[in-house]
Amino acid sequence: MVSDTEFRTALARFPSGVTLVTARGERTGAHGLTVSAFCSVSLEPPLVLACVARSSRTLTALHEAGRFGVSLLGADHHAVAARFASKDTDKFTGAWAMLSPDGPPVLPDALFAMECTVHQIFPAGDHEVVVGAVEAVRLGEGVPLVYHDRTLGLLAGRRPAGALASAGAAAPRGYDERG
Repeated sequence: MVSDTEFRTALARFPSGVTLVTARGERTGAHGLTVSAFCSVSLEPPLVLACVARSSRTLTALHEAGRFGVSLLGADHHAVAARFASKDTDKFTGAWAMLSPDGPPVLPDALFAMECTVHQIFPAGDHEVVVGAVEAVRLGEGVPLVYHDRTLGLLAGRRPAGALASAGAAAPRGYDERG
């Protein structure tokens, strides 16, 4: 059996985009967390998925709301990524937008923002896989923030091909998945 340390170390070497997943429950209010386990599922219909720890306050809000927002973070968002990876209860400071009235909060300057309706949720170990039907998308511009080897960085573009450039601040050693 593979150890927790081996598994985490191996997966830390897999570069991924950095997103915020947010939900606004009627009783629980707005919650969100930093997620690197996000991907597309289907083009027709347009579906995406995010993996959220069962212990997450955001998961409770997501179940309650039946919809969620996804914001792809850019080069200037490393402080936002760290805040949403923390256990803080008041993460929603600064400017936020909604793609539809009463929708989940999304970052107005995100590289993309999506609003999704929960299509399916199923258990997977200590997480739940949340599949969302994409209802609205807003596109932004910029260089995406990338999580690799437990550090936030930037994609190559202003660097030699294949290189990650430092984004200034190191990410927390692991995302707190109770966001």
